[in-house]
Amino acid sequence: QQSITGDWTFSVEHIGLKLTLEEKNSAVTGTLDWPHGDPVKLTGLFANNTLILSGDSAGANFTIHIDVTGTRKTDGTLAGTVKAHFDEFNDAHTIVRVRNQDIPWTAERGLKNVVHFPR
Repeated sequence: QQSITGDWTFSVEHIGLKLTLEEKNSAVTGTLDWPHGDPVKLTGLFANNTLILSGDSAGANFTIHIDVTGTRKTDGTLAGTVKAHFDEFNDAHTIVRVRNQDIPWTAERGLKNVVHFPR
């Protein structure tokens, strides 16, 4: 079974994001770039062609938690669903908006049309 270690183009809502994964045995770590802050640090498992990852990120006025599930397809690509939980805060750090989304995603090896976000 080929390792999923490396850079991937993670496509969600027509946006290509940089996904970097490192697999050791069945344990997986990585990062996912996204437009609203530092990359999301991911941890999880890859076994029997099934990928399970979770991670968190935060900024001055938000937090996000994602749970990623997916499978490796016969062509080597990955596909699945991201469950994202967003909390948005006002200046007093009171939650003003909560959003939960289930978003389909795909990923292919290499970086193709990836959106780069200035830090």
